Amino acid sequence: MDSLAQAALIWDRGTLTRECDRSDAVKASVEAYLGRSVFSADASLLIRVRVTRESNDAPPLAIVTQEDGSGRTWGERSVSGGADCASLDDPLTLVVALMIDSGSSAPSPLAEPEKLSEPSPPAASVQPPDTTETGPIITAPSLERAQYEPGHWVLLGSGSAAMGLLPNVGFGVGLDGWLKPSRFWGVHFGAALLARQRESLDSGRIDFSVMRAHVGLCPLQGVDGAAWWSACGTFGLGRLRARSSRLAGARTKVEPVALPGLSVTAGWLYRGWLLLGGGLEAAVPISPDRYVYQDVAGSSHLAFQMNPLALTARVGVGVMLR
Repeated sequence: MDSLAQAALIWDRGTLTRECDRSDAVKASVEAYLGRSVFSADASLLIRVRVTRESNDAPPLAIVTQEDGSGRTWGERSVSGGADCASLDDPLTLVVALMIDSGSSAPSPLAEPEKLSEPSPPAASVQPPDTTETGPIITAPSLERAQYEPGHWVLLGSGSAAMGLLPNVGFGVGLDGWLKPSRFWGVHFGAALLARQRESLDSGRIDFSVMRAHVGLCPLQGVDGAAWWSACGTFGLGRLRARSSRLAGARTKVEPVALPGLSVTAGWLYRGWLLLGGGLEAAVPISPDRYVYQDVAGSSHLAFQMNPLALTARVGVGVMLR
């Protein structure tokens, strides 16, 4: 090798966040430590840094190895830090600098490296690793546990428009919530109220109103940057209230309605917590009754019956906490 070795730094943060890509900071520290330009993309000496965590709460661990142009690997070192990846900068600076410094005179990566004299430590003193030992040659990728996405919950207040639950398109308000544990499907719950509608029947009328509540299980729910989404299977219970006026036998009747269905909701996160979102729900009303009236001639007419498919669209604003 050249008397003053050049190296290429390869940084692998795996599934960790961008905060764990410290390659630029370590390069600058190593060159300041050695007092010369060190790194070159076409250098024959490759130094690979792989950063991992055993779990979400575990401190980061860096595995440092040397490689040559033929792919031979030697001199594995393990470097641990504090709570975050930035704490690895100082110990990695020293380890990488020692590897490059030893590469200036090493005849071959397969030869036993000579023990290096310890250079003057930087301001943050770190004990140098034992450079007389070589670790195993790593020739295969390692299997790591995937990082679980943190849990979150969402609360969304919305205005809604529904077709199929009332004689005409109904408008109302609703409140929905989603709870997403970190290692399980999301859970959806909500309630809505549709404004009263009046159906005129000759000289009389029937007033209809609907209240509903539902719960659901959401196998697809997550956050990606500023986007949030949820897809759920739901089961709801409704209360249909019908009050007739100016008809023979006028009365008020309340019917329960089962509402199994599916819902999809998505939104955009402003500043990471304010949610602007909307969604669509399809349900199959299971209603036990039809509303029929008789005119003055005694003929029967259908006043109202729920559709076999009800659609509800909603849009609103809410919050998300993680």
